[in-house]
Amino acid sequence: MAINLSLAGAGVLQALVYLLFIRSVDLYEREALRYVLPVFIWGFSVAVVFSLLFNTLSAVTLTEVASVDQRVVSFVTAVFVAPVVEEFWKGLAVFIVFLVSFVVHRRRGVVEFSGVMDGIVYGSAVGFGFSIVEDLLYYAQAGPETFVVRRLFGGFAHAAFTSLTGIGVGLIPWVRYRSLKVLLPLVGLGGAMLLHGTFNFMASVFGPAAYVVLLFVLAGYAVLIAAWLWVERRVIRNELRDEVGGSISAAEYGILPTYFRRTLYYARLFFTGHPIEWHRARQVHAAAVDLAFTKRLSRISHAAPQEYRLRYLRGRIAEHRGAGASVYEP
Repeated sequence: MAINLSLAGAGVLQALVYLLFIRSVDLYEREALRYVLPVFIWGFSVAVVFSLLFNTLSAVTLTEVASVDQRVVSFVTAVFVAPVVEEFWKGLAVFIVFLVSFVVHRRRGVVEFSGVMDGIVYGSAVGFGFSIVEDLLYYAQAGPETFVVRRLFGGFAHAAFTSLTGIGVGLIPWVRYRSLKVLLPLVGLGGAMLLHGTFNFMASVFGPAAYVVLLFVLAGYAVLIAAWLWVERRVIRNELRDEVGGSISAAEYGILPTYFRRTLYYARLFFTGHPIEWHRARQVHAAAVDLAFTKRLSRISHAAPQEYRLRYLRGRIAEHRGAGASVYEP
């Protein structure tokens, strides 16, 4: 079946908009696109290719070797095989980006991938990449109506599944014991497979009712995201309190924990013709937020002493400040 390029392009654009939206929800420590985009690309390339290969091999094995009825093969593949295969290959991207970011930034004083929100961003990125190609394959097989329905109602499905893997990986720096550092990613991966399998079971047995279940799942994520952002805000407030008068001013401390006050401050600088101060303030504040999370993580983990990282971040704040960054005035 021929694919309407305009409709397919709209689907790809939708996936990119979803990706940028999820990244923007990470209010306090937004992930760099140089990490997010490769994960998205992995989703629609490596993850799709290997998942299609193993899913097909499994279906052929069940059909030819076990002589299973084709309807049963489709059900078993969708409910038991595809969730395991697809979540493994999508989750692998999340593990890789965590390791790469950890190695690259460890000596620079910043843990780039840490926490629930980061896990959701990376898990969603690979999920959005995977889902657009999967939906295009459904388009080729079942027509544009199926493609539109899957895009409108299921565009967040794979993102929701793999976000559980991302959360498990993102919590590694936040737990003290090595056993938990190993267990949490495995629990997250297992949860992603289970949620994926449950959704596919609902879709196979009850059809569109699966999207109702997905809606409740997304509502749960919204609550989780709000709770984690509250945790991050408390971390920033608590950890930067003793930096006042040193790395940051009292006025800066007043706006740093509150995303919207910071945003209004940046807007005021930018639209009143102070682009240099706007850029400098953003750099100073980003380094201060990194300092807050690094201080918190240094007390939680049993990693090597991180005092040198704290000194590095304080030095980076001073370097970005230069001759003196603008300070918020109530």
